[in-house]
Amino acid sequence: MANEDFLGLQIMRTVLCSILVLISGWVHAGDESFLRSYTTNQTSIIAGFIPDSSRIMVGEPLFLTFVVSNRVEKPFHFSFFGDSNFMITATNAAGMPVRNRHPGWGGDGGGSSANVSKNKEYTERVLLNNWCGFDQPGEYTVTCRYSFRNYPMWGKFLSPPVVTVFKLTVLPTDAKRVTEIIEAWSHVVETNGSLHEAALALAEINDPRTIPHLAVLVMKGPDINYIAVDALARFTNSTAAADALTSALKGADESQPYVPQVASAALRKFHQCDRAAHMLLPDLTNSDANIRIQGAKAISWTGSELAFTPLCSLLLDVSNSVRYAAARAIGRLGDSRSFGVLTNCLSSSDFELRIAAVNGLRVLTQSVEPLWVKPMILSGGENIRTYYDAIDLLQMYGGKQAAPGLASCLHFDDPSVRHSYNMRLILALEYSPNGPKYYYKWHCDLNRDGTDQELAENRQILSELKAWLEKYK
Repeated sequence: MANEDFLGLQIMRTVLCSILVLISGWVHAGDESFLRSYTTNQTSIIAGFIPDSSRIMVGEPLFLTFVVSNRVEKPFHFSFFGDSNFMITATNAAGMPVRNRHPGWGGDGGGSSANVSKNKEYTERVLLNNWCGFDQPGEYTVTCRYSFRNYPMWGKFLSPPVVTVFKLTVLPTDAKRVTEIIEAWSHVVETNGSLHEAALALAEINDPRTIPHLAVLVMKGPDINYIAVDALARFTNSTAAADALTSALKGADESQPYVPQVASAALRKFHQCDRAAHMLLPDLTNSDANIRIQGAKAISWTGSELAFTPLCSLLLDVSNSVRYAAARAIGRLGDSRSFGVLTNCLSSSDFELRIAAVNGLRVLTQSVEPLWVKPMILSGGENIRTYYDAIDLLQMYGGKQAAPGLASCLHFDDPSVRHSYNMRLILALEYSPNGPKYYYKWHCDLNRDGTDQELAENRQILSELKAWLEKYK
């Protein structure tokens, strides 16, 4: 078969298989040779790995479909932790193992489970390149294994594992075929097909023509954008890649810092931080407060000096939320002037702005000083939210100063069972580095006054904590 004909059939099958497997668990006629029957303990399944093709070229992405089909009345239930259940290896014609793409890799670690009814199928798409690096043309033997875990006994494997062995021909790289493969996957992106597969596939192709397609994928959500950002980060001489990484910062989620961290590191490596800041500056003056908030977060990751003054201006914004986002962003920006601006915020009458400033200082200095949060702890009853936030910040980021800082806020003359102020501080001390352990001895019940004995025991605890604190003065 001519290379062009082979490629056309291969791409067509890859795209069709990607769509049909995801939609209906469809298995191509003739793929049965990759499947085997496994029968144990009233369980009977047919399972295996079906490759999209037996011929690829060097650097070409190849997907496998892992199939589990139940043949008995009893549902087949199994659990898995991302890719950690898989083990895929390959050897060349001489029997030598190919390069392991992820030495010691245990998968993404997320626990889940599947329940397969009679005559139903479970399918999962797997990128072979995530395990095996085929760097040279030749004939290879690929061995795929899947070990079932028995829910809810996590970690206990059912035996035997599913095993599929197949031959793979790897051809030399051909420029025309690379172009056709990129075009095929770009069509998947344009038609909003299997975007996760498209991201994985395009990330395997080290060609700048993938950049515009990866740029689209950057905006497609947390399960996809981290793949696209990783791929874009390798194109160090491309302003288009830098612009796409800047867009990734705009959609970054603070609770999932991987994407902005990778994008930020790449922009610094590209020397494109000022360009990124210029792109983001208009968001800081947008009429929509939410856009100003997201813009402040995004521009802080650039580390550009151009962002410092505009972010400081947002500390006077009409929106409370924008002001708080700006304080945190000034800390992340890491400008030499950030410390002074944020410590000035600590004298504000707005305690939530103070908390935001402490969060900014935490990122800037990698720690929290007791003096930054003590006023908010001591004012406990005035703003319960900032009281709890201040305690948490000191406990988690105060290091060796956390325990004495928290203890210094105790009301040593209040052994009350009914009040929760001391109880919350004693709880934080329990889990602070080298903090004294009294939480499970302290008596607290908000609905009653407490007995004389309980009050006496609370007084003794406070006395011991006061003596412990004296060692730090």
